[in-house]
Amino acid sequence: MLPSPHEIARQIQHHHRPGWLVWFGPYTKQYWALARWVRASHMLSASTPDELVTAITAFETHHPKPVQQSTHVVAN
Repeated sequence: MLPSPHEIARQIQHHHRPGWLVWFGPYTKQYWALARWVRASHMLSASTPDELVTAITAFETHHPKPVQQSTHVVAN
């Protein structure tokens, strides 16, 4: 059984997180992504999951995600 468009969007978000909100628009029939670390809203859209991943990759080249601080505590 093939994954639904919504499940594919969740997989893309999981692969590219943190920083991205990804969803499938049932009315637009487009995949959408929002870069949450950029001050101005940057929404990307694409007709296919592969096109969206390509757009996300290109966007991250010009707008790198901030380095995530480690929140792990090391106990001695």
